[in-house]
Amino acid sequence: MAYNLDELEAPGWLNDEFFLNVMRESNNDPTIELTSGCVLRPGTKKGDHYASVMFRTTVSYRSKQFDGVKSVNLIMKTKPEEDGLKKELLKDDGLFVIEIDMYSKTLPEIARLMKDIGEEYKYPRYIYGALQPRTILILEDISDQGWVMDDFISTLDDMKPIVKDIAMFHAASVMLETTDPKFVENHSFTMAEMFMNFDGMIKKGFGDLMQLTKLYPEFAHFAKPLEQFQANLRDFYVELYKPSNTIQNVLIHGDFHSKNMLHQVDAEGRHTDTILLDYQICSWTTPAIDLYYLLDMIPSQEVKDKYRSELILMYYQHYSDFLKRMGFLGKIPTLLDLQIELLRQAGLELFHYAVFSSFRYMDQTAIDIEALLKGEINNPVLENEEFKKVIHSELTRFLHQGTLSCA
Repeated sequence: MAYNLDELEAPGWLNDEFFLNVMRESNNDPTIELTSGCVLRPGTKKGDHYASVMFRTTVSYRSKQFDGVKSVNLIMKTKPEEDGLKKELLKDDGLFVIEIDMYSKTLPEIARLMKDIGEEYKYPRYIYGALQPRTILILEDISDQGWVMDDFISTLDDMKPIVKDIAMFHAASVMLETTDPKFVENHSFTMAEMFMNFDGMIKKGFGDLMQLTKLYPEFAHFAKPLEQFQANLRDFYVELYKPSNTIQNVLIHGDFHSKNMLHQVDAEGRHTDTILLDYQICSWTTPAIDLYYLLDMIPSQEVKDKYRSELILMYYQHYSDFLKRMGFLGKIPTLLDLQIELLRQAGLELFHYAVFSSFRYMDQTAIDIEALLKGEINNPVLENEEFKKVIHSELTRFLHQGTLSCA
């Protein structure tokens, strides 16, 4: 199994003394003692995540407060220590502040609201978080409880628990905003400027599309519209993450893609449940951001093409139903309102296709992802016929709906 290189050797401070203190603090039990050493393992496979360094371990311990020995599997998210793009992006603690707050405060409140109406919002159990002396987030590792990561979702039925989860998350956040006058202020983070730090990746993605317009005659007519779109890209992205004036804002997950969720799978391979992960860029803004991730970054292209409208309807039905059951007194947007908002923000979907779609058509374990993100190496998929077919179809759709301007 190929792992991220920066997860092959854990930093020295992740030692038994550290885990002993974590277990004592998280359990409020100073009598805890470890019964064996904690062996650190890489956290994820190569390509499964990017914005942190992750490790796993098992802690076995005893206490004067119970008989016998207990154990818990942990997964740790830390800041990169080696120089590179990861370290540059995470040079401050902002994303860890958000995620620690989400797991320790906001997600428990969302789960409480859902429980009150007979629903269950699941998330990994928060164990420990700190910014000093080292930045770290520790959660219970649930991978031994039947939760598995999957690739792009290939059936509508397997999309259903995902759609329900994000609708639940959005609806509960709307209710929290009505009772907490500081909720919006506390979740006012914007990913816009940070994401623009991926300048090399963005230029490379759009540069690859421009290369298609030069290499293949059937793409030539997209060249001018793509140039015009790129000229206003930064302004579009900054405005996108500001709270919307045209639809009910929600707390978005913000990094809602196939690698940031785990699934329960039955004997026939069907997804029976889904749990979301990585709440590090949550912010209060338009639901269109998460919904374009829902359409573009989770299902297979075939599922998206066939069920695009049904997925949005499914989300809307869950979202409005949850709000009604929780007693929301405000105006719930109509399905038409939501569709108009999606069209208004469709530049994000074009951005997704330009910057991320090629990853579906490459072996990420066989390529230097950081070099690709920096725009230092050529994209190997430009000659892939399936990739070219999808991009041509989607660029045509963007042109016809006005997301790309032919003026």
